[in-house]
Formats: sequence, C-alpha cells, structure tokens
Amino acid sequence: MNSRLAEQISYLLLRHEYVVVPQLGGFIREQLPASYDRVKHLAYPPSAELHFNAEMTHSDGLLEERYALLLGLSLRRARLVLEDEVSQLRHQLIQQGSYHLVGIGEMHLTREGQLTFTPDTSAPATSASAYGYSPLSLPALPQVVRHQGLNSNDSRYISLRLSKRALGYAAVIIIALLALLPWGNKVETEQHYQAGFTPSTEVARQLFGDAPKKAEPTPQATMPKQGEIQWSTEQDGRYYIVIATERTEERITAYATQTRSTLPEATLTALRSPRGRTIRLALTSFDTSAEAYTYLNKLVKESPAHRSAWVFHNN
Repeated sequence: MNSRLAEQISYLLLRHEYVVVPQLGGFIREQLPASYDRVKHLAYPPSAELHFNAEMTHSDGLLEERYALLLGLSLRRARLVLEDEVSQLRHQLIQQGSYHLVGIGEMHLTREGQLTFTPDTSAPATSASAYGYSPLSLPALPQVVRHQGLNSNDSRYISLRLSKRALGYAAVIIIALLALLPWGNKVETEQHYQAGFTPSTEVARQLFGDAPKKAEPTPQATMPKQGEIQWSTEQDGRYYIVIATERTEERITAYATQTRSTLPEATLTALRSPRGRTIRLALTSFDTSAEAYTYLNKLVKESPAHRSAWVFHNN
C-alpha cells in the first residue's frame, strides 16, 4: 500500500538527509539552523524543508532494508514488494496526474512527463526539526535616557555656563599657542628662501604645449573570478543547482572552500532568501528546468559526494 510507503519515507527522513525511492526519485530534507529576525524581533528555532529530485532514481538501499525489517523478509523479497508499491504509485500518477503522499506532500505529473513536488506544511520530517519549539518574541529593550538636572542652589557643585562660541575661541587660542612652542631642539642657523610663480593657462600653453589627454578608464568586468562566490538577492527566475543551505556567510564560505577541492571550475553563487533568513549555495544556473536536471544527472554520476543536490527555481 502507498500509505505504508509514505510512512516509511517519513520514518527515514527523520533519520537521514535524503531517501531515494527506486524508479521515482529522491526526497531531500534541507536542514535550516535557528535564526533571529531583527525586524520582527522573533527568534526562530531550527527548521527544515522538503524537496524532491526526480534524477535520484538509483536506490540507496534504505527503503529495502526498512521493508525487510518491517515485514520480516529477505532483501530480495522486500525489494519486490517495494517495486510493486512504487509501480502502483506511478500508475495512479499517470491516470490522475497527481498523488498525495500522506505526511510528505503532493506529487504532480506534468504534460511534459516531469514530476513536481509540493511539500506539506505540517510534514513530520520538517516539524520535528524544531524540537517542539515555536518562534519566540524577543522585543528590543527600550532605551530610556534620563537627564538629571543640577540644582543651582546646591552648594556641593559649581555651575559654569559657557557658550559654544567661547569654547571655540578658547580652542583656537590653545592651538595657536601650541604651534608657537619650540618643540624641536635643533636651531636653524641658515635661512633659505625659494621664490616661484604659477603661470597662467595661456603662458603654460606657450611654454609646455597642450597637456596630453587622459585615457578614459576601461570598465572592469563584473563577472566574478573563478573560485570566488557571487552573492545575489535578486529573484531572476533561473534554475540553480543547490548543494548547501546555511544561515550565516561564514558557514557558506567554509562550504564553498570545501567544494572547490572537488569542483574547482564551478561558478559558486550564494542566493539570499527574500527575508534574509537562509543562504543557498549553488554551483551554476540555467534558463530552463530541463537543462538544470540534465546537468544535475551528470553531476550525481560524476561526483557522488553531491548526490543530495537539488534544483531550485529562483522566482
């Protein structure tokens, strides 16, 4: 039954970053650390988001082992049971165009034959990441400035009223006196004078000719150098290959340094969310989803360390 398949996927997503359903795709749990919204004064606990990657069709063995343990079967028989349930799910997708996995999300089959996924807002795999905490309101403390005036009749204090202009005059006099003091010990015995003149524009042109024109500075390319990170907050509608999600720039920079050791030619882009709560590190971008999924399939085969990457539509 597909309800059993959904239960086991949720069970495994609570314990792993991603789960691959053979002949269907992979479900990825994107972990989001805790954050603080300085505008709303809200402290958010850790959270998670679910994504789906249709290119992750090669089984990682997690579901087979779970079915074998749950049903008391061998891995070979458990694999046959799993393949039968996945076949039923695909058959319903072809007939109805969509299918709801309870506790995970809604699967859709487009006319072009591509699978899309809409996660449930209350999925156990994502709500459990908050450890039962909810956003906490932490309002900023009001800054109260108290002005305590002095009583002119108080004999303990001497009250002097000086205007700003008088203080300015006093400062000028003190600076002038300091400039006249003999700070150096060396006595100059000789005095040297040098006279000069500044020619007018016409005289200078007769003596030296016209000044050479300055070369206009050439505009520098705005494209980032290879290995650098390009930071962006623009929602350009392109499709990005996301490999990591963090809250701080330091974590993203550290992850980018690690990525350069395996993919030195990658063009790394850090995408800030509209609210500024998350930063997604992407390898490259494409105009269409078909190009993005083609590159992702090639990336997973050539670099298994990035098999948890997924396609993000920046709109």
